[in-house]
Parts: sequence; structure tokens; C-alpha cells
Amino acid sequence: MATNKKNKGGKGGAGRWYALWWMLVLGPVAGVLAMLLLAAASKDLPGTTELQNPRSDLATAVLFSDGSLMGQYYKENRIPVEYARISPHVVDALVATEDERFFAHSGVDVRGTLRAAAYLGRKGGASTITQQLAKMLFHDASRDFTGRVFQKFQEWIISARLEREYTKEEIIAMYLNRFDWINQAVGINSAARVYFNTTPDSLHIEQAAMLVGMCKNPALFNPLRRPDATLKRRAVVLAQMVKKGAITKAQYDSLKVLPLGLDFQRVDHTEGPAPYLRENLRADLQRIFSEKDPETGKLKIAKPDGSPYDIYTDGLKIYTTVDRRMQRYAEWAMREHLSTELQPEFTKDLAKKKNSPFDFRVSAEEVQGIMETARKRSDRYKSLVGKLCPNCQRPAAYITKEKHDGKVMFHCDPEKGGCDTWWPVLDEKGIERNFNTPVKMTVFSWHGDLDTTMTPNDSIRYYKGFLQSGLLSMDPHTGFVKAWVGGIDYKHFQYDHVGQARRQVGSTFKPFVYATAIREGMKPCMELPNQKTCFNMPPGQPDWCPQNSDNKYGGMVTLKYALANSMNTITAWIMKQYGPQAVTTLARHMGVESPLDPVPSLCLGVADLTLQEMTGAFSTFANDGVYIRPVVFTRIEDKNGNTLFDMMPKTEEAMDPRTSYIMLEMLKGVVDGAYNPSTGKTTGTGMRLRTGWGNRAKYGNIKYPTAGKTGTTQNNSDGWFIGITPDLVTGVWTGAEDRSVRFSRTDLGQGANMALPIYGYFMNKVYADSTIRISTGDFTKPEGIGDVDMNCFGRGGGGTNWQETREAPTWE
Repeated sequence: MATNKKNKGGKGGAGRWYALWWMLVLGPVAGVLAMLLLAAASKDLPGTTELQNPRSDLATAVLFSDGSLMGQYYKENRIPVEYARISPHVVDALVATEDERFFAHSGVDVRGTLRAAAYLGRKGGASTITQQLAKMLFHDASRDFTGRVFQKFQEWIISARLEREYTKEEIIAMYLNRFDWINQAVGINSAARVYFNTTPDSLHIEQAAMLVGMCKNPALFNPLRRPDATLKRRAVVLAQMVKKGAITKAQYDSLKVLPLGLDFQRVDHTEGPAPYLRENLRADLQRIFSEKDPETGKLKIAKPDGSPYDIYTDGLKIYTTVDRRMQRYAEWAMREHLSTELQPEFTKDLAKKKNSPFDFRVSAEEVQGIMETARKRSDRYKSLVGKLCPNCQRPAAYITKEKHDGKVMFHCDPEKGGCDTWWPVLDEKGIERNFNTPVKMTVFSWHGDLDTTMTPNDSIRYYKGFLQSGLLSMDPHTGFVKAWVGGIDYKHFQYDHVGQARRQVGSTFKPFVYATAIREGMKPCMELPNQKTCFNMPPGQPDWCPQNSDNKYGGMVTLKYALANSMNTITAWIMKQYGPQAVTTLARHMGVESPLDPVPSLCLGVADLTLQEMTGAFSTFANDGVYIRPVVFTRIEDKNGNTLFDMMPKTEEAMDPRTSYIMLEMLKGVVDGAYNPSTGKTTGTGMRLRTGWGNRAKYGNIKYPTAGKTGTTQNNSDGWFIGITPDLVTGVWTGAEDRSVRFSRTDLGQGANMALPIYGYFMNKVYADSTIRISTGDFTKPEGIGDVDMNCFGRGGGGTNWQETREAPTWE
């Protein structure tokens, strides 16, 4: 027994000598290897400057005038938020679940690392919040085992450096601002808004727990697709918070049974308020950031290193002039009138047409041409001819034509940034068959998107039958745009009818003609004969003699009455006195930039202009004759709050204050009515704004001083109304996409029926909102205007003697 013990002891002693020998020999070797590994891992790591300014794609924020968020431009939907603006519940949940010793370690949790190594990760990993941040900021995950081990050394080094450069609070804020909660929610700011429609400082305990629970695996714990799994994961986080003393057991018991309580906000550039304005603004910003100094050839606005700013990644802030409340009211007003009144009337009218939705006077050849043009503008056609990828919408620059599976096909090349999509090359007959083959699709309706099956050709024809509209409202004294609604639904109709579409303006052009006459000395109460005026035309053409729309002539009328009732005869007479060139010149001074042919017919509004131009021009009347170009935003700031650009609006003195004030008084006659002594009636094309009977009660009954002008173009293709108040000028246009699609009756297709009600709905909402400071008084009379009579015959002047009448004309 003794011998055995001695032998064992001897063997044990030898073992200890062997262990000591290996420690003495291999210890230094292992240390050298570790130092070499750390040295290798330290190569190509971020330096101090990069750690202090880590690269992060930040969304550009577009803000309403009150500073609230209107929308964003982004590659990643991320707007950073300071630590102080993050709910402490989020911090408690994060530390309790992801890194319980976060405030004690220096970037690497030694205890956690040893535990993970001993149990091979079965009892949790050892990656700290700082290490996770390091991984997110500076490198992608490696796929092979050796790479992962090497990467872990790098994470330790970066983590230690981050801990030296930043406070614990700053590291948590960076982590939460960087994390991708999927569904276009990058960063805690976006996550709070997307999932709960709130701000990060207002997140409740259970909301914070859900978001922190998603940090383990956002795809697995996606509340939209796996709500049950997300609930279980949230319970785990809440349990960890109990364990760490962040909440009580009683709180846990009550919170774990709550539903997820999502208030999901879809994030997409087609969603949210003012999408048409945001797209218009996007083009303006890209133009501003690409402008170069003609002398130096350098960018006028550039980063310190000379590179251009990127609105998708540089975290800029765009301060717009748009009033959040007015924008909401404007969008509602358009929807209210078109969805409940005008579109049903239009659909009923179109149903009577054999060639619906096109007018009976449009030939089959013209319809074919319209449809062919629409097809070639569609994304479907562009993809069929290889100009647009059907999957990722990449343009032709990413597309090649190659052989695939023995066939020549289009390919969205991933090496060029495409999405590796293949689709067949079709000839013209194949494209035609494609457009005539029924497919499943989702189409627009005023009652919500409809899932249906129809041919692409039928869907084009279906969309042709919808009336479109645009609204722009602005402060005439500053030029600040308060509301911009470019169409009825940006998702389905992306053409902007405020700044992009040029439509025939009809009678809304007549104030330019009358303003020319007033500036030259004519008086509002001057009487003229209601008879045709003819213009001599070039040889071989008959004289042009404009007619009144009601074909009634005779008697004497004042200028004020003629403008209020949009009489073509008087307008033509004025044009003949002063000539088209004088009218064109005034229109230019009032901000009209689109082509204007100085021809006699210009007086009746044959020109195609934008709603933005017309509303800006009419604002001149309310601003003492000074034109201010509409302003959409005031300044641009970088992510650090430094001002990069201040907007300086373009102004021009278009007319004297006397002329502008007289024009306002005359245009008030459109709404209040103007008196005609020969008939004894007070009439005006916009008087339904004042009336309160019948259907008009919903948008009428406006009692405050208002000037305005209606407009209707030939065959009822376009309806206009531009309303002027002392503090707000608002223009509205309504019509179909194609001028050949229109009402068959003028009482339905005139501006007073198509556009004016939208203005009425909008202004009634604005006046009813006590938080909006807007004048309800009259226009300010300039000094030195003299004793010009603007209350002709003592009737229908100044907005006080207007008379409600059912005999007001229903045409122009």
C-alpha cells in the first residue's frame, strides 16, 4: 500500500513538475501569441477621430413650422435623439436584459466572458452593450469561426476605446440610436414613432420592454408577424427588470398580461402629411446642393472636405413654412368635397357616355393616342422594355440584356447595384398581350384600396375617370406656404398639381387684364356697354369676337360688375384698349414665368399656368402690389445645428398700392356680388361662399371679408377658385388628368362647383381653429387712395351689402 501511495505520489509529483515546466515554457509563448493576436487585431481599426465621429447614415428631417416632424429622406430611417430624451424605462430594460454589469465594466465583461467560455455560450453570451455598439459601428459580422474569434479581439479593443471616449450614457444613446428595429424603424426615435406613434421619452414600461426584447433578434420577435413570440420575449425582459429591481413584482404581474398595444405607423415616402410638397422639396434640395460657383467651379454649399451633402445620409434639418394644422385641414377639405360630392357626380355623368370616360367629341383615334401615351408612361411598360426593374424599380443603368436559360432576357445586375431579377424580352405584340391580360392588382378608390383583377389597359381607363385637384395656401406678406396639397392620393397619383402641372387658367386670368386698366386710370364704377368687341385677325382669318357664356348682351355694366360676373365682352374691350403686351408684362411682374403668348385670346385665359404661379400672383393684390415668390422652407441646418442655407425670397413691386387695393375691392364683388341697376340684381360667380342654404351650407356661410375669382375653361376641363383674405391667399384647381375627360354640364364643371367648395371647406376649418391666428377683419386701405367710388350705385360693395340670391349665374 505504501509503495502504491509512493508511486502515485511520485507520478503526481512528476505531473506537477510537467505542469510547471509547461507553464514556464508555454506561458511566455502564449503571452507572445496573445500580444501578436492583439497587435494584428489592432490593425485597420478606427482611430481617435473616427471613434469621436463614427459614421452613421442619418435621415434628413423635414419639419413643420412648429418644429414637428413632417417627413424624412433616408437610406435608413434614423433621426438621433439625446440620452435625456429617452425614457428611463428603455435604459433600465436594456441594461437588465443585455448587460447587467454595464455600469461596472470598462467595455468587456470578464466574468461574463469566462462564464460564456466555460458553458460554451449555453448560459448566455458575453457581448456587452459597448461591444454590440462596436460591432454595429465599425464592421460587419464574420461568417467563419476564425474570423469570429479574430473579430472578438477587435471588439474588445474598440470597446475599450469607446469607453475612454464616451460616457456610459452616451454609449447607451449611441446604441439605441443605431439599432435597427426593422419595418423602417432605425433608432429609438423611429422605433417609438413607428410601433407606438409616440416619442422616445414617452415610452411606457411595457413598450420599452417590447423594443428591448426585439434587440435579441428583430426578425424573430417582429410584433407585426409574430405577436405571440414578441409577447413572450417582452415577459422575459420584464422578468429581468424585476430581478434587477427596476420594477416590482406587482408591476410585472399587471404588465405581462397587457396586449402589445401597437399603434403602427407605416413609414414610406408615399405616407404621411404633405407628400407632394416633400417630393417638390426633395428636387429643390438636390438642386441647391449641386449648385456650383461659376468662377471657382466649386460647390456653393459643401462639407468641410469639399464633398457634397447627401440628403439621405447626412442628418440635415429642413425648416418648412407649412402649418401642420392648415395642411391637415387642406387635405381633409379636398377629400371631403371630391369623395362625398364631386366624384360621385362625375362618375354618374361619365356612366352616360358611350366612350366613357372620354367626351363624346373625342374621336377613336384620339382615344387610342391617349391610351398609348399612358401605357408608355407606366412603370409596367418601362419594365417590359427593360427601362425599369419590376422588382426593385432600378432604372435602365442597372439593367443588361443577357442570355439566361437559353433565352434572351433582361437582368437587373447585382454587380451594378441591382436586385438580380430576370424577366423576358418582349416584342410589341408581346407587350400588347401583356396589357390585355387580366392580372391581380390593387387600385385606388375613395373608400380605400381595392384588390381586384383586371387588365392593365382597363386599369389605365379606370384611373382616367378620377378627378384630380391641387390646393396651395400662402401668407401674402411673407410668401410662406401654409398648405400644399398636390393631388388626391400620392401613392396612386404622383403627379403634382401645384408646382408641376400647367393647366388652362380660364377666367382666373382676367384680374391681370382689369389690373392693367385700373393702373392706367380706369375706375371700378365706370360703365361700359355689354356688347361684343372684335379683334382684327391676320388675312384669311375671320375677326375674333368673344361672346358671353350666357349669350346675353345689351345695357351698361360697371367694371366691378363685369369682373364679378366674369363677362367676356368687357374683358375683351379692355384688352383691346391696352393690348396683350401690357397685360403680359404685368403678369410677368406678378410672378408668372410660364410661356405667355401676347395674343388677344390671352384675356380669356388660354394660357397654361401652374397653381403655384397663380396663387403667388394673386397674393400681390393682398400685399400692397408687391409680389413675393411662394416660399416652402426658410433654412437648412446640418446635423450639428449649423445653418447651411437661408432662403431669401424673390420680391418685385408689380403695381402701386392704390391699384392693388382697388382690385381687392373689385374681386370682393365675385364673392359678395355686384349690383346691376338694369336688372336690379346683385350677382357674382363666387356668391355660394356666402350662402347657407342647401348643400352649400357645408362649405358656405363664410362671413369674413373675402376677395376671389372663379375660373372655368372650355368644355369644363378645368375648374379654378382663388380666394384672398388679408392674411391668407388660397388657390384651388380641379379637373381630370386628361382634358378630354370632363363634365358634360357647365353647372357641374364650372370652377364654382369643382374648386370653390374645397376652398370653403378649408377656410371654415381655419376660421374655426382658435389656435390659428388669422385676421377676420377687412383689407387695409392704403393712404392717399382718394375718394375712388368702389360701392357702385350704393349696392353690393365692401363686403357689407352683399345679397344672397338664388339667381346668381352658374356659368362663366
